[in-house]
Amino acid sequence: MAHLAEAYIHFRPFSASDRQIQSLGKYAQRVASEVAGEIYGGEVLVHVELEEGSLRTRIAIAGTIALGVYGAVANYKGFKESIVAMCEDARDFSVDVCQPFTAKAGVPFKDIYRFERRLKTPGKLYRISKRLEKLERSVSDLSPKDVQKELSNLRGELDSVAEDLTETELKIVEKVLRRPKLPPPSKWPEPPAPKAVSRRDDEDEFPFDPRPIGPTTPHRRIVFQSTMELPNQRRLRLKLHSEDSETFLKD
Repeated sequence: MAHLAEAYIHFRPFSASDRQIQSLGKYAQRVASEVAGEIYGGEVLVHVELEEGSLRTRIAIAGTIALGVYGAVANYKGFKESIVAMCEDARDFSVDVCQPFTAKAGVPFKDIYRFERRLKTPGKLYRISKRLEKLERSVSDLSPKDVQKELSNLRGELDSVAEDLTETELKIVEKVLRRPKLPPPSKWPEPPAPKAVSRRDDEDEFPFDPRPIGPTTPHRRIVFQSTMELPNQRRLRLKLHSEDSETFLKD
């Protein structure tokens, strides 16, 4: 299942009661579902996760990559245009959920400590396409060893993305990534051995694997977590009720 988009929002400082946190989490789930329905049209998972302290929030979408929805992908040009469109959708999703979420939390947008529009799987595919284009332009200036090294790195990135794709989607991607001056992806050398890491970086975390409510690290505790499946239907964004625009801190 592809990770289509994720909004990462970090408030610091921030404090609220358990009741307020639960209210904020449910509100985030509703807003995210409405925005996802408008942008993706359904058949996606919507996940919201809040960590206590200086509140960290992940609002994420997962589903099939659905390349055909964005246009013809029979060639590289169509594939690149589709990936760019998916990245734009991911950016739009993050912005459209962040604004009402921060208003509900009573935090001025300018006072957000950190906000990231994470492009997830579409972003990875875009980076692969850009690196492949750069390699193709430079292949005559590089030694065979350097070309093989870069193809090996690309193989590692493609293998990572492959975990998010269906078999059909992967075949499409491998087909359109064939470039005239380079071997096809099936002939790319094995990727280098992964380096050991001591912790998971926020950008690589995928919250759809449920983690228990409660302590996760000495300083971070998940206080709200919810995942829901959005049916396959195009939804118009609902107008938020007037009471939702008031800060939840008045509860």
